[in-house]
Amino acid sequence: MTRLISLLLFLTLPLDAEDTTKPATESALWTMADYMRFSPATFRLHPPVLQVMERAKMDVGLLNAAIFFATNAEREKRKLPMFQASRALTACAFEHSRDMALENFFSHENPNDPTKRTAWQRMEAKGMKSGERAENIAMRTTNGLTYLAFADEMVKLWMNSPGHRANILNRNLAFLGCGVHACTCPKFHVYATQNFASVVP
Repeated sequence: MTRLISLLLFLTLPLDAEDTTKPATESALWTMADYMRFSPATFRLHPPVLQVMERAKMDVGLLNAAIFFATNAEREKRKLPMFQASRALTACAFEHSRDMALENFFSHENPNDPTKRTAWQRMEAKGMKSGERAENIAMRTTNGLTYLAFADEMVKLWMNSPGHRANILNRNLAFLGCGVHACTCPKFHVYATQNFASVVP
């Protein structure tokens, strides 16, 4: 099963159920130094990304990075400037995926917390108070895929959807954070969020 939603925000003025998947905290995110070690091509040769994803020991940081580099590969193909990784956007994306997975909703709007109802509010809370911003979300089963294959499939789905594709190829958006979280359901669904911004703190 696969579901997709995209959202684009143009902003020019300042404006938990039990989780059994490990690791599933912000500490699982890669550092910015980790992202700088790789290009889209060299990341594909990184041995851990060829491992099959397992619920009990899913590497959230690795899957976040796999989606990030698969997305940048699409920019590189079209000779667009590649996204820079943003820790603030990555944390924002991870938290929204976590909320969707553990609170059983799939939407850009969080129905359970008015302080982070919209993507605008969530990114603003992380310091993105102006500029152009966008969000893509998706959910699908892992189906025994490797980290690399899952990321490729996710980005392929987004690229085949006009709204998601427009966000990924938007020249004005320079920074990207990708965040994933697995649900606790039997089918091992993984929720993914991409947060984009033209400027970051």
